[in-house]
Amino acid sequence: MADADCGDWGTSIIAITALLEALVLVIIALRIYTRIWIAHAFWWDDFTMILAVLGTTIGAALCFLEVHYGFGTRESCLTPHEIREFQKYTYGEWIQTFFTLMWTKISICLFLIRIPDAKRVIIPMYWTVAFLLFSNVILTVMWIMQCQPLHAAWWGNGTCMSKQGREGIILTQALISIVSDFSFAAFPIFALWRLTIDFKTKVALWALMCLGFITGTCCIVRTALNGQALPPDESYGGIVNWVWRTFEVQIGIIAASIPSLRPLYSHCRRRMQGQSTSYADNNVKFLGAEQKQQRWVENANATNLTQLAETHSRMQAARPAAMQQDLMDEGILEGSSGSTYHDSVMNGHVQKETQRQSGGLDEEMQKYGIHEFLRGA
Repeated sequence: MADADCGDWGTSIIAITALLEALVLVIIALRIYTRIWIAHAFWWDDFTMILAVLGTTIGAALCFLEVHYGFGTRESCLTPHEIREFQKYTYGEWIQTFFTLMWTKISICLFLIRIPDAKRVIIPMYWTVAFLLFSNVILTVMWIMQCQPLHAAWWGNGTCMSKQGREGIILTQALISIVSDFSFAAFPIFALWRLTIDFKTKVALWALMCLGFITGTCCIVRTALNGQALPPDESYGGIVNWVWRTFEVQIGIIAASIPSLRPLYSHCRRRMQGQSTSYADNNVKFLGAEQKQQRWVENANATNLTQLAETHSRMQAARPAAMQQDLMDEGILEGSSGSTYHDSVMNGHVQKETQRQSGGLDEEMQKYGIHEFLRGA
């Protein structure tokens, strides 16, 4: 067959892969720098995103090997050895895709946990992390074990799962991705609704933190093209599905990391304007460090139901402002330099609580005659 009929998309595939991978590496480097040296808030969401970037880097290397063995060229123009090698690296590249998407979504989930400090939100989020881990590990194991022995997946000598079964694994993973992408993207809309900021700033925050809709859209297109995920001519017929899968993985990492770069933008802008660039907390919160103060949850020191109800009402009223202050501490929301939570939110509540407790102490002292004892002394 003439070379013109073989197709030659290998160069374009390498260019797309290299460009997106370079952009991802730049973004993750800026994210790490921002979280450690500017926002001082390196946490598990950053660590899991690093795992996702490691996965996509491995995926880029596998893609280069796939191109070397014929990806982008019609299978009829390849030798049997090239076909086997291409199928072997494609088999590994799908494993990488499952794990990279898993770590990306777990990172997004952990990032969203940093916004509300309410148990009714945090606990379901942790259950979501567990579900993502469990489901993706199960699907990955099913993909790995699709043939017995394992190398039959590319050698063809063995017992293998049907094509419909393999497509079912890919489709199930895609549906989990779509639901999680759109759920995580919609979450900030509801979480930030009660913030006392102007609507323009609120919309900007939504746009910044809802970039997951882009990833979800890519996944929908990839799912619609699920029939092209495992075409008869995999080296040529699967190019379009690969493009959308790559966009989903790489753009997902970029979109999930952009909100974390907001402190870097604020830092650079304030430096250019000659303003202070300090944040509320100058200590880096590394993995395993003491958790931030639980400002939005009920006071566990309440001694009776009445005090518990009063404390709950006060903290419920303070949660939106506390959330706003935490977003300022993270650098995601602009605020006055050096402002703190107690100065801007809870000062009045603390004063009232102190007065109430002082009044109660006076009553107890009078009840047991301690006032008279002190005056006598």
